[in-house]
Amino acid sequence: MLADGVPDGDEADAEPTPADRPTVLVVDDDRALADTCEYWLREEYDVRVAYGGRQALERVDGDVDVVLLDRRMPDVSGDDVLEEIDDRGLDCRIAMMTAVAPDTDIVEMPFDEYLVKPVDEESVTETVEELLVRAEFDERIREYFALASTEAVLDGREVRDPATLDDLAERVRELRAERESEIRDRERQLERTRRINGLLREVDRGLVDADTRADIVETVCDSFAASPYDGAWVARYDQAVGTVECEVAGESIASPFGLADDADAGDGAVDPEALVKRTIDTRSPVTASVPPSAAAAVLAAPDPPDADRTFVAVPIDYRETVYGALVVYVRGDITDEELSMLVEMGETVGNGINGAESKRLLHADSAVELEFEHTDAGDVLVDLSRELDTTVRLEGIAPADDGVVTCFVHVSDADPEAVFGSVTPRDAVANARVVSEEDDGTLFELRLTDASAVVTLVELGAKVESFAVTGGEGRLVIRAPAGSDLRTFTLGVQSPFPEVSVVAKREVDDAVQSTSSFRRQLEEKLTDRQRDVMETALTSGYFEWPRGSTAEEVASSLGIAAPTFHEHLRAGERKLIESFFAETGDRVGRDREERAADD
Repeated sequence: MLADGVPDGDEADAEPTPADRPTVLVVDDDRALADTCEYWLREEYDVRVAYGGRQALERVDGDVDVVLLDRRMPDVSGDDVLEEIDDRGLDCRIAMMTAVAPDTDIVEMPFDEYLVKPVDEESVTETVEELLVRAEFDERIREYFALASTEAVLDGREVRDPATLDDLAERVRELRAERESEIRDRERQLERTRRINGLLREVDRGLVDADTRADIVETVCDSFAASPYDGAWVARYDQAVGTVECEVAGESIASPFGLADDADAGDGAVDPEALVKRTIDTRSPVTASVPPSAAAAVLAAPDPPDADRTFVAVPIDYRETVYGALVVYVRGDITDEELSMLVEMGETVGNGINGAESKRLLHADSAVELEFEHTDAGDVLVDLSRELDTTVRLEGIAPADDGVVTCFVHVSDADPEAVFGSVTPRDAVANARVVSEEDDGTLFELRLTDASAVVTLVELGAKVESFAVTGGEGRLVIRAPAGSDLRTFTLGVQSPFPEVSVVAKREVDDAVQSTSSFRRQLEEKLTDRQRDVMETALTSGYFEWPRGSTAEEVASSLGIAAPTFHEHLRAGERKLIESFFAETGDRVGRDREERAADD
């Protein structure tokens, strides 16, 4: 870690691998519940599922970190599984998850938590999160929390042996007295962990209901209103001119840039704008210690803070697009766990903003089109056209999650081997393959990491409508919602490609086609046989999983051969899909719609 909390290059680029993720074993003979728990947990953990005690004993090993264990199972009971895990000396944390009402018989059982069914997503995820934190405690402290958990679950219940419960309470008191100070520290750590993970869930739920960028950033700032945080604000980054401004701030933030203006802070003053720019430039979190006098210039609290605060800025980004930064003020020092959480939150917010912007573009009644003249040979597609003296036309785009943009390009009248010879030596081309050969050329799939204006504009959040280049001279059209800051796109693409210039700007209407109109147009394109095949396949359950009918069975009911069924079905599906994408403005649908009409 470098100064001010900026990770070095290796640390910043490191991505968690599946082997780094904790492993959770879910054991329950109720398959529906076991599968549901797996669904709740699989995004964060490697999850194994066992539908009974015998299967659990086969699947538990030294790699398992947490076990969620049902007690009442027909083959091998959960109690027996628990005993066997203990006998094997496996170092994993165990939560009993059962409908069996607890009694004093559980006091000597070596589990860490006891969940009484029914359970929900929050209780399951919180239990796993807490047990993973407890796994880092020493054995004596873990014993205290396990016994305290048992005492809590039995508290207020009628038990068969009250004396055993009294003995348990005494053991808990003795352990606490023995390690009072450390237990208090661990309790604070667990409470902070609950708060952090609860905050993440709160933000995730809020983003589901947020429709606009403004809704998203306001939801995030409001979520930081409670301890251990003094508040948060979101810095908006103008990528075109490189400026930072406060987009929205929580109620507890009086002056986001007050730290830099505080004349009394002396050497303790920090510059929020400089720190935000640094986190955006490095795409990494930045932290700085803020003394009470400097923090008082930012916070709206009536009394000055009584201790140092930590200024934390994390990037809000999606793929290669940086929307700004999330700035949070933490009371005291920030833990590595909290910093990781805030980085994850920045990514979540960036993903949400990208989704909101895409939705706005899709549903906007009006939009702006920018047309560029593009002759920059630094673009792999322009250079390919110039080198082979041919026409290269973009047919479609499929952005990938790993930062690679997949482009489908049609190259006119060129030998595929010549195309491969031109593009494959380039570092920016991750992969190239032939999709189909047609009368007037060949359709290629090119996976590009950079070195194309198409990639740059997609990463900036633009919708590329079309791009065609002949002999090194091309025209590229993008679409953005009305009211967008178009400088982001123009300056963003001109920076890596200086030979790109704007030649036209058009306001266009995006009239929404009615369902009935869309249906009428589609019916005009489908032949009677294609419609019969698609309707019969639908009603016979062919599209269900598992299929209600096989292709042969549907074909037989129509009185046709299976290959004929597949031919008509594919033609009809293609017309349906191409009609949809043509209506929503996709280039593939518009360029290929006429070809489908001939089928």
